[in-house]
Amino acid sequence: MTAWQKLNEYYTKLGDSPLFAASIILHPSLGMNYLEVNWALEEQLVWVRDAKIGLSDYLDRWYHCNRPVDEQQKMIMDTSTSLSVPRTTTEVSVFKQWIKSRTAKTTVMGSELERYLRLEPQETEDPIEWWMAHQGQFPMISQLALDILAIPAMATDCERSFSLAKLTLTTQRLSMTTETLEKLQCLKNWVRHGAVKLGATIGGGEEVQWEIGDVSMEA
Repeated sequence: MTAWQKLNEYYTKLGDSPLFAASIILHPSLGMNYLEVNWALEEQLVWVRDAKIGLSDYLDRWYHCNRPVDEQQKMIMDTSTSLSVPRTTTEVSVFKQWIKSRTAKTTVMGSELERYLRLEPQETEDPIEWWMAHQGQFPMISQLALDILAIPAMATDCERSFSLAKLTLTTQRLSMTTETLEKLQCLKNWVRHGAVKLGATIGGGEEVQWEIGDVSMEA
């Protein structure tokens, strides 16, 4: 019973964040269509609506500053115009201009999201590669999608890295800088996952081969 309660506790937390539904919506081969098909019951349609609203609000709150430079300049000009209101302007006019500027920002954000939602499911095996290729078309949404896709499915690897860091930073290495510790942890992780291969000494200690990704080097 305790295990079931714990699972239910974690499952309930999924509804507290828009990112669970966003991870499905922002998967090019799934999209909003996946939620509409699988959440088809009347009470589940509310979930679909809330998922879209939650994604839109999250983008507007955290990612609207990541728009292209020309859009940011336009926003700055609009803001400057609204701030340089003559002293004789009434408070009502200032409020209306503020409302107008907020509406314009929401429209820019909404248009990008709506354009993505209108797409048919895309055939892709690698959603990260798809978003990298479409950053120019969806600059703001692609940033959120890449951030979500970078989240590991489990915390095991993160916890393992913490444990390895503890073994690296012993009482005999207290003068080690954070930069050095970071480099060591990255190198250990890359070696463990095969991203970096360290060669052995060849020919009496004269030549050492390093293979980093697809690049080979000799020292």
